[in-house]
Amino acid sequence: MVAAPRIVVIGANEGLRIARAARLADHYGIPRMPAVDVLINRQPPPADGYVIDGAPQLLDRVAGVGGLLPALAFADLVVHLLGPARTRAGEVQGEGPGIRDACRVIRYYEARGALVGFRPDVPDADIIVAIDAALRGRTATDPPRWT
Repeated sequence: MVAAPRIVVIGANEGLRIARAARLADHYGIPRMPAVDVLINRQPPPADGYVIDGAPQLLDRVAGVGGLLPALAFADLVVHLLGPARTRAGEVQGEGPGIRDACRVIRYYEARGALVGFRPDVPDADIIVAIDAALRGRTATDPPRWT
């Protein structure tokens, strides 16, 4: 039996991120949850799949200095909706702690092969292909890969 996906959607633009997460949740027939409910309010995600959306800075803040970023404990794939202000090298432009925290989170997941970046205007079908590839071979009883 193929399992429903456990997806984390991150991105700085809240409106686009929430809308994309809602469409992905609808496609897979699973609930969408704000990251704040799971990470701050400690609401456990459902066992049978979910889409969690949040800003990269929230994941960094919850982990604390040097801590394990939490999405690896409960995600099959982290979908990063890229912002418009990026250089050719892929670095986010700008300064300040929020930008640096987001970059740290993004590099963390990229290094572990858990993150796939998409421009916000990419069709849902392209993201679904990546999610399905991450799920290939996993069954409903498999624990998350990174626990």
